[in-house]
Amino acid sequence: MKKVSVIISMLVLSSLIFQPVSSSAPSFKKIGPQITSLNATAAASALNKKGEPFMYTVLQGLPAKLAVTNLTTGKLVDIESLDGSTAGWSIKADRDNVWIGTTPGELLFRYDPNTMKMTKLGKATTKNGTSIWGLTYSSSSKTVYGVSGNEGKLFSYIQGKGFKDLGTVLAGKTEAKSVEEDAANRQLFIGAGSPAALVAYDIKSRKKESFLPAKYKGQKQIDDIQTAGGYVFVKLNPAAKILVFEAKTKKFVKELSATSKGVSAKAPSENAVYYGSGTSLYQYNLRTGKSVQVVNNRIPTSLVSLDFIKMPGVSGDILTGKVGNSDRYFTYQLGDRSYSNLNLSLPEQPVELHKIGAGSDGKIYSSGFLNGKMGTYQASANKTVRQEAIGQMESMTSLNEILYFGVYPGAKILEYNPSSAWISGRNPKQVATYDGNGQDRPMAAASIEGTSKIAFGTAPRAGLAGGALIIYDTSAHKSSVRHQIIKDQSIASLAYHPGSKMIYAGTSIFGKGSVNKNTTNAVLFALPAGNTRAKPEVIKLPFKHVQFISALTVLKDGRLVGMADGSVFVFTNGKVLVVRPVSSKVTGYTPNASLAIGKDGNVYGTVEGILFKLDMKSYKTSVLRKGTKQAAADSAGNVYFHDGKELWKLNI
Repeated sequence: MKKVSVIISMLVLSSLIFQPVSSSAPSFKKIGPQITSLNATAAASALNKKGEPFMYTVLQGLPAKLAVTNLTTGKLVDIESLDGSTAGWSIKADRDNVWIGTTPGELLFRYDPNTMKMTKLGKATTKNGTSIWGLTYSSSSKTVYGVSGNEGKLFSYIQGKGFKDLGTVLAGKTEAKSVEEDAANRQLFIGAGSPAALVAYDIKSRKKESFLPAKYKGQKQIDDIQTAGGYVFVKLNPAAKILVFEAKTKKFVKELSATSKGVSAKAPSENAVYYGSGTSLYQYNLRTGKSVQVVNNRIPTSLVSLDFIKMPGVSGDILTGKVGNSDRYFTYQLGDRSYSNLNLSLPEQPVELHKIGAGSDGKIYSSGFLNGKMGTYQASANKTVRQEAIGQMESMTSLNEILYFGVYPGAKILEYNPSSAWISGRNPKQVATYDGNGQDRPMAAASIEGTSKIAFGTAPRAGLAGGALIIYDTSAHKSSVRHQIIKDQSIASLAYHPGSKMIYAGTSIFGKGSVNKNTTNAVLFALPAGNTRAKPEVIKLPFKHVQFISALTVLKDGRLVGMADGSVFVFTNGKVLVVRPVSSKVTGYTPNASLAIGKDGNVYGTVEGILFKLDMKSYKTSVLRKGTKQAAADSAGNVYFHDGKELWKLNI
């Protein structure tokens, strides 16, 4: 194979790079929100000072909301915005406070259940922190402790004193998922990952002790931790197991078969905790260590919260909690052992758009963040149809009038025939998954013209290293998976070049847990479409310390346009012809650029919230709009983009 080389003098490169970006005044058509959904991401229940039993439910939305339901009356009594957030994964409630940890800004909120006032307390740790995954409250020190990603941090918050960053829980672990206080021994138990690790953190000395048994260290993460009666209960993911340890000695006691997120706190009137397994509810006796089934085959799906309350007119304690992520909840009376499935009155919320893509049917497909629902917009009818969830779409492509979605988690490929009705589980249907290959996100997709094959580029599951190039044969229903083409990097972008019959691929340096951004560079490489096991043809680019080659597209004349961090470049005839900066920097650990070819022959793209145009005759760039997320072009060359909230069309 002939080696591709690029030789550009510093004088020419300087003239290319430092040309100013011009501005213009384009017009836009607002199409509007594409998806609404009811997706409860966290919940907790508690009495307020008046003894009123409230359930607090965090709803995914734009912004996320806290819905407050009086469980005596069943009425929604308050709903508050969690401004700057789209979801919340953690919540702790008592008679005085409700603490909510959110994403993507790693913001902490406090809700007063007595005055019904919401307060945004601020960002918990560093600028790279994205999600508060777990919270616990120490009543003795009046301190909130929390854990977050993407740097696996532990933090504390005290009212009047603010936040304190207590550092990364474990070196090399980018996520800390759960935390719980052991007040008796003045320590915290923390679940870090991925893969899973269990840490005891001494609050006074700040010493750490890892004690997860070796046989469980292959688990992805620890979803929940609870302490009760001198024991620690640890919920594994993905295994349907809860591990029991002695809190003081860290000695492993046993494992329980469980599908609930965790166990309840100790029952007020019993020496026991409760948990769910399958469709049944169990009581675990803290003295004997034995489990007893108390409700058989009544629970519709997984229990995501377990709290004790009291209700007027009912003697004894009531166990209650959310069932799944919709409007369902349950109550279980400990006295007479009566169980009920009930429904909350919760409003649907506009859902953040995650990715958009164009289908061969002329429609624009919009995937919702987290909940994975899909909106399909048909321009000819100016109508959006909301479809059932398929999972979070990361990429899509079309081949022979059939659509293929790359879906997270588990690096799933779904096939959809747009000429037939959308029927959940049947059309689209899953045709492949690469979770067994250690892959999680199909970040890029490209069809290989004239064949029955499509290519996907993936990022690995957290805790593993190296993405993969996957060739899926749609006729034979077979896959070829090539892992670690560029060591420890993910494949973030793909484009097929019909003239040379080459697949071009761009990488992300974040293909493993710990990366030095100053010494690692993303790569553009090419492989023959007919021989993807060949030695990759690495293309030299005139950039230093590039984190992402985050988008690629090929024009009809064969020119390849790509995004290297915040710069757009044109590659043709074995050399980089043009480099144009759009953004001076890129942020985060996930590529956020996109490219689309408009019907006027020019290239439109987004990076760091900037919508821009690259004139393919003059190679001048124009900033068209800010606050955008991603662009895509339909088969007629109409360019669409979204801003996270709504779908828009660019009038060309």
